[in-house]
Amino acid sequence: MTITNGLYILLAAIIAILMAVFQYYYREKHRRPVLAVLRFFSVLSILLLIINPSIKSRQFTDVKPVLNILIDNSGSIAFARQEANVRSVLSKIKNNSTLTKRFDLKLFPFSNGLDLSDSLSFDKPETDIRAALKSLQDIEKGKTGPTILISDGNQTHGSSYAYFTSPKPVYPIVLGDTTTAEDLKISLVNANAYSSLNNQFPVEVFLMYQGDRQTNQVFTVYEGGTVVFKKPVAFSKEKNSQKIDFYLKANSVGKHDYTATISSLANEKNTLNNTRYFSVEVVDEQAAILILSAITHPDIGMIKRSIERNKQRKVSIENDLGKDIKLKDYQLIILYQPNSKFNNILNRIVSEKINFLIITGTGTDWSFLNAGQPYFKKDRVNSEEEYGAYFNRSFDRFIVDDPGFDSYPPLEDTFGKISFTNPYETLLFQSIKGIETGQPLLAVFSDDTVRRAALFGENSWKWRMATKIEQQSFQKFDDFFGKLIQYLSSDKRANRLELFYEPVFYGNSRVQISAQYYDANYSFDPNADLEIRLGKSGDDQQIQLPLTLQNENYTATFDDLKPGTYQFTVQVLNTSFKKSGSFKILDYNLEQQRSEADLNQLKALAKNTDGEVIYSSGIDSFINNLATDEAYPVIQQSTEKLVSLIDKKWLLALIVIFLSAEWLLRKYKGLI
Repeated sequence: MTITNGLYILLAAIIAILMAVFQYYYREKHRRPVLAVLRFFSVLSILLLIINPSIKSRQFTDVKPVLNILIDNSGSIAFARQEANVRSVLSKIKNNSTLTKRFDLKLFPFSNGLDLSDSLSFDKPETDIRAALKSLQDIEKGKTGPTILISDGNQTHGSSYAYFTSPKPVYPIVLGDTTTAEDLKISLVNANAYSSLNNQFPVEVFLMYQGDRQTNQVFTVYEGGTVVFKKPVAFSKEKNSQKIDFYLKANSVGKHDYTATISSLANEKNTLNNTRYFSVEVVDEQAAILILSAITHPDIGMIKRSIERNKQRKVSIENDLGKDIKLKDYQLIILYQPNSKFNNILNRIVSEKINFLIITGTGTDWSFLNAGQPYFKKDRVNSEEEYGAYFNRSFDRFIVDDPGFDSYPPLEDTFGKISFTNPYETLLFQSIKGIETGQPLLAVFSDDTVRRAALFGENSWKWRMATKIEQQSFQKFDDFFGKLIQYLSSDKRANRLELFYEPVFYGNSRVQISAQYYDANYSFDPNADLEIRLGKSGDDQQIQLPLTLQNENYTATFDDLKPGTYQFTVQVLNTSFKKSGSFKILDYNLEQQRSEADLNQLKALAKNTDGEVIYSSGIDSFINNLATDEAYPVIQQSTEKLVSLIDKKWLLALIVIFLSAEWLLRKYKGLI
């Protein structure tokens, strides 16, 4: 009890005494001690009810450390016939009384993340071990205790878990064959989903070899039954991976399906992962691009040549900025080193919401440019600076590769700090004399309807020449610049309904189709009702369901679709807007790529988290050691709370009794 409460109780007692004395000793002719006592207790009880005195009570509870158990619930466990082993391990853990007394056990089945259900089916189509570990880390933040991972270590989705770090140790219990079987596989194929007619589109393939000997194989790409690319490849224990970059020609409009394959080893157990499929949609859409400049510069010719490497793009150059230019005839306007002569044109581009790329340099009138557009400013000084470029690998507005900017010569521009008033994303950062500044050199600042970018520096022609010198080809720079131009020249306003989906899915994968719908002012419409109809070729049955809104995307998700070709149509209800597409589901199960455990990644995970890999022969010993490990003590946790010194119900009852007794006694004595 606090001193304050004690003083209040003392004061209440004094007041109660004074009131009793005043009533029955001072005002009455005859002293009435019994009535005075009743009055004292009545007043004191009422005052105690008002004061409600309390004391601090400390309670102690034992908090056991948490033992999190992640259980691989994917199809690879069933493929390797490890279901019984999983249940056996779980049974040993649950039935160890010492362990269950010491730890609070929590079971988390997972596949491409933590599963909502705690039942084990071993039929999930994807495995993302890193996502499961990260989700568990977020859920159990602040709690003590290790994590047991029961898995074969084979991941088919997401980022590598080998580099996952945690303050709590992770103990992988290895399922499946731990002997290293000789294996060749295509681990990844990267290709753009779309390409323009008569253009050459890039393809990137990663090959992996697991084995100890030297072997020579052949990598081949087919379209239908026709070989479109072929290359011999050699592997050894030391040279166990290869990346192959090549180009394919987009000869005709429509969807083109390709099969990439690596020849099999003599005694290779798993040949499913020797083949990968990909598709590219070829479209016949020519983009018109206009370059505006009041000066002559070698950059302008370079830009035109680089863009027109893609036969579906036509570049015009205009130096007469006073003439009436039909800006709406172009999908992209490039403003090279703007000055006051650009005044009317820049006003039109901003007000008419036209896609643009601004390139600045030492000839740029920054006073005009700062005032002429609302997107960015430069606090400049009257000096020039050379700016090197370094690639932002976190850029995700569109897919693009680094052609080697760290070895390129610097660009030139007026020195100063750049600040954006609109949201932006940096593709290239500045560096000055090798020191990274964090300032943008090439930035994208688009919105729902207009695509915009700015390159803060001239002499990019030197970049293209550096690519030619280093790689004997302009290809990598032109690919980089071409993807930027493709993004900027995309006219969203041409289609109020846009669809986004992958053309090829692997068997048992989750199929997701997204759409964006724009209103008459070409702003994203979050209040539309979109519906999708999906059917399989050769089957009359259709699936019909609404699309749900998720982060400015209308999305439909399909699970458990059987292999085959599917057609679908997305319709905006109560309008005439609809769009169709198709995709293919391959009879190929990602969870059946390997039958043995991925021991190397599991070892790396254990090492990075101060854990230990546990094999089947050491499970009993591990459980017993963990049950007695003093590193995970039971923690005594105290909680402090205020406890009332009085019981209000009893006190109210006493007040009624005291007052009633006083009243009856006064009535009896004739005082009322």
